[in-house]
Amino acid sequence: MVVRAVNTVDAVTAEVAQIDFKLMAHIVDRITHEVKGVNRVLWDLTPKPTGTIEWE
Repeated sequence: MVVRAVNTVDAVTAEVAQIDFKLMAHIVDRITHEVKGVNRVLWDLTPKPTGTIEWE
């Protein structure tokens, strides 16, 4: 699973949201323990532009 948190106003540009590492670890722990079949969580730190907001 990939988590991507961005801040945007117009969906044309987006910057990576600054999330506290402790909160990130909590989110990963919950996902890996509560979502059946998920055993790895990746954090996507790609801004837009370079990456699009949605995955294609």
